[in-house]
Amino acid sequence: MDPATQLLEAQRALLDERAEREREAALWRDASPAECLAAMFALCREADHYLAQLTPAQLERALAPDPLPPDTLALFAALPRT
Repeated sequence: MDPATQLLEAQRALLDERAEREREAALWRDASPAECLAAMFALCREADHYLAQLTPAQLERALAPDPLPPDTLALFAALPRT
């Protein structure tokens, strides 16, 4: 794929992502804090249900944090210790 086409594809993907975020945000735009909290509790119950279906090994993998990239680890290592 030539560079111009790659640039256009990247811009299209960015616009698609932005439109998706705007659609998702529209659901919450007019919601009251109580409605948002109730929806979050419902999502937490749903997540709890699905996590309960996993084996202990699957659950451990699902809850493990993503490893930090090497450049981030290098930045942390370079911070002065107090």
